[in-house]
Amino acid sequence: MNLPTAQTGFNALSPQQQQEHRAKIGVRAQAILGQFWHDADTPDAVKAIEIEGWMDVLENCSHSEIRDAWRDYQIDSKNRTSRGRLAKPDAGALRAIILRKRPKPQVVKAPEPEPEPRVTKEQAAKILEEAGFKPRKFGGAS
Repeated sequence: MNLPTAQTGFNALSPQQQQEHRAKIGVRAQAILGQFWHDADTPDAVKAIEIEGWMDVLENCSHSEIRDAWRDYQIDSKNRTSRGRLAKPDAGALRAIILRKRPKPQVVKAPEPEPEPRVTKEQAAKILEEAGFKPRKFGGAS
């Protein structure tokens, strides 16, 4: 049995809300990445493509999840160089942090189908009689 599934998360948003959500992720990504774009020669188009990638990867994440993941990324010492400088993250690193922190889905067993009610011989005979059907008897005395 295929039941319709309710839209959740990003897919539950209206197209306008989706656009606003992605734009806010883009602003946050630009703020995060801005500290790593030291090269003035990095073309704006390259920056725009990188931000767009972040929006694609993180669109199914809430803003609080992204903010918390960025905080956790900065705190984690394995995200620092040997000189102690923060390594440039990619959107997948933040998404991995977010997914690790989300509760794991629980498997829900479908309820056992109720057994079909059995019809007794007497009930079957009554149904046939009410329908005007008289079964023939074979091999016996008439």
